[in-house]
Amino acid sequence: MQIVFVRHGTTAWNKEKRWQGSSDVPLSDLGRAQARVTARYLLEQFEVPEAIYTSDLSRALETSGFIAGEFGKEPIATPLLREAHIGLWSGVEIEESFKTHGKLIQKWRSDPWADMPETESLGELQRRSVGFLKYVEGLYKDGQSIMVVSHALFIKSVLCYVLGMPLQNNYNFDLDNCSISTIRAGESGTGWRLFELNIHRHLAQVR
Repeated sequence: MQIVFVRHGTTAWNKEKRWQGSSDVPLSDLGRAQARVTARYLLEQFEVPEAIYTSDLSRALETSGFIAGEFGKEPIATPLLREAHIGLWSGVEIEESFKTHGKLIQKWRSDPWADMPETESLGELQRRSVGFLKYVEGLYKDGQSIMVVSHALFIKSVLCYVLGMPLQNNYNFDLDNCSISTIRAGESGTGWRLFELNIHRHLAQVR
């Protein structure tokens, strides 16, 4: 089985370097252009998936709409694929957030089970993402493929699980907007393997 993860396209908050979390921020014009190009690239490079799943936040939902349109599919939206909820500093510029919430953010990043108000811990996020992974494992067979449109931290939490890495290591790699990362299940139940990470060469024309 193969899962193709796609991060949503760029938003105004991405360009302004603001925390988004589960705030429902729409795609920018650049994000829509990225999503169109990514949809065409996926059609050229991949077979038609069994299903296309997406976060129900508008930036992912709209990105998935472009992809699903190319493949003649209807995206399946679910809140399970949402980004982490970070109510304490959502909408705040990243640089400014470290001045106002620096100690809390460092705790949240370093302790996967940090308990703080209005904020989903990274451990809770990974439990949700791995739960989704196990859910689709039960639905699809060897040789089948699905696509999943989600968010940077959500996808990173899955990849840390697949790679057997501590969750805190998610900051050691980047996922560009509308980048593609692929995992494949090993033969004979040998588990998941990372096949491609942060593929974004197709976006050169719309940066």
